[in-house]
Amino acid sequence: MSLIDYLLISAYFLAVVLAGLLAARLAKTQEDYLVAGRRLSFPLFFGCMSALALGGGSTLGSTELGFRFGLGGVWLNLSIGIGLVLAGLLVTSKLSKLRAISVNEVVEESYGSTARVFSAVLTLIYTLTLSVTQVIAIGAIIHGVLGIPHTPAMLAGGGIVIAYTFVGGMWSVTLTDIIQFAVKTVGILILAPIFCIASSGGWDAIVSQIPPSYLSPTGMGFDRSFAYVILYVPGLVIGQDIWQRIFTAKNERVSTAGTIGAGLYSMTYALATVLIGISVFILMPELENPADAFVAGISTFLPEGVRGVVLAAAMAAAMSVSSGTILASSTVLYNDLYLRFWPGANERAGSVGVTRLFAGLIGVVVMICALWINNVLAGIDISYGYLSGCVFVPLVASFVLKRFSPKAGLWSLGVSALVVTGCFATQGVGGSTPIVSGMLSGLAVYALVNVADRKGRVDSPLRRL
Repeated sequence: MSLIDYLLISAYFLAVVLAGLLAARLAKTQEDYLVAGRRLSFPLFFGCMSALALGGGSTLGSTELGFRFGLGGVWLNLSIGIGLVLAGLLVTSKLSKLRAISVNEVVEESYGSTARVFSAVLTLIYTLTLSVTQVIAIGAIIHGVLGIPHTPAMLAGGGIVIAYTFVGGMWSVTLTDIIQFAVKTVGILILAPIFCIASSGGWDAIVSQIPPSYLSPTGMGFDRSFAYVILYVPGLVIGQDIWQRIFTAKNERVSTAGTIGAGLYSMTYALATVLIGISVFILMPELENPADAFVAGISTFLPEGVRGVVLAAAMAAAMSVSSGTILASSTVLYNDLYLRFWPGANERAGSVGVTRLFAGLIGVVVMICALWINNVLAGIDISYGYLSGCVFVPLVASFVLKRFSPKAGLWSLGVSALVVTGCFATQGVGGSTPIVSGMLSGLAVYALVNVADRKGRVDSPLRRL
């Protein structure tokens, strides 16, 4: 690391902090704070959605998979891209007409107030746990780049994200995400693959030195590839963080085109990060921990200046996701639970101060959990296990079916939550079993209740949109 690299990283942090603080002036109403006034144009929306979808875990994790499996490692970020494209095709047009703030408002429209509370708890587990994993990733990147111990690194990086999210809400997240999108695009999508491949002697030299399996998109094996698909695709279609970003678009055309565009961007990002991993495999075959492939490779083989940009881009990846999920967590807690259960809450509804208080509270909880857990992969498995395994089936059914029983959604949520929890308790965290078991049990219960409660069926409120 040279002085130029440190200056570039410092300039990035300064730009993010200033943008986050300046955005506080734009957060004048609750709608400004939570969904940026619902007025983002395509360039802003596309950049922010792309920044939100690809975090520190997907950047470092995809590079690690490229180091270990070659092109087969694309399935992590490729699954994120597929999920965004499906979200753009299936749900964005209706979401832009709902004028909602959270996923759970849509659940209530179809299945009632009890189902909304149940869904809110499951969604909160998802957003909170995902926030924790990103703060852990921020700490890992800062530790690897600057050599700061993990705990102070998490406190510093996570503290910056929590501070600007608390001050400006979605407008702070929007302005900082645009900076982070630009840095990630230049650093990781363009510069890092070019310099890493060049350092390896060019593509022909790489092909001659890697195992044949590294050139196959199936090199990771069906089971592992499928696990990433089932982990990310459903979660991206119904995630509160994704939906809340969709609600910021100024119209249906922007939300659909921007979400699909972000999906295609994620697929390109998948290839770039995997190519970095393959190059590091050639350059540093003795690397003991493949999880260090990104930071070790970038720090060792990129020229000064470029190195600083790329490492700042890795930090940007983690910070962009963590800010979005922290805001999503506070939105669920405020909008779906506080307003429903706290006496007198509705009289204070609409206050930016109250909403900001919940963002600060969530930030403190996230920081405490990050310092306690300190395990990225476990956090990701838990977050998507409950979201995809429990909420996906009833929520998608409400978009697809013309008529259904509201009881079907409630029972599906309850049974699948018990099944997912049972899988975690008996088999531990990891793998696709909790998600698949939750989906299948939820689907079976939904179908059975729908058949048994024929007289209770109602027209889907979402079909009219």
